[in-house]
Amino acid sequence: MKPKRCKMCKGVFIPKRPLQAVCSYLCASQYAKNQKEAKAKKDWQKEKEVRKEKLMTPADYKAILQANINHIVRLIDKGSPCIATNTDKGKMNAGHYISVGANDTIRFHLDNIHIQSEHSNTFKSGDTIRYRDGIVRVYGQNYLNHMDSLKSIKSINLSIEDLKEIIKISIQIKKELIAANDVYAPFQRLELRAKYNQQLNIYQL
Repeated sequence: MKPKRCKMCKGVFIPKRPLQAVCSYLCASQYAKNQKEAKAKKDWQKEKEVRKEKLMTPADYKAILQANINHIVRLIDKGSPCIATNTDKGKMNAGHYISVGANDTIRFHLDNIHIQSEHSNTFKSGDTIRYRDGIVRVYGQNYLNHMDSLKSIKSINLSIEDLKEIIKISIQIKKELIAANDVYAPFQRLELRAKYNQQLNIYQL
């Protein structure tokens, strides 16, 4: 047997068995105790996650999904200036054209969300007039008309199971965009929005 380093005391020893991990009975006893405590801690963490999940409401899952959707928007629009101010100064948010408060149904629609500075989004209450002007400037009047038409989408009722599944899809989309690590032209950003809206399948496109 070749010498090994004890997983407990770190001393070097000659093992008597191929899978022997510790050098002595004392180390074996402590190692077993540590393993048992580590397993108990891991099991408790899993139990806490299960308990926490059972207490989660649809609103909690919507918040998680919204955070993922906003991240997707920032990845699609990476490198673009604020849609309202046409500047890249300050922190950038994913700003809703039609606010969540005004229309909760289309809060996850990628055509309704574009990169926007935090100042414009938060402190200018969405900066709607300049937002509209920015959409026309970058994407054209027809796309703005399309965005306005989103208001007519009928209310949808997403169950917790629906939200869980959509969250999984949104995570995969984020991974795909992060791996691509690209900066997209305006027409590409619209193509990606259409593609990912279809994958998310929230609005049954």
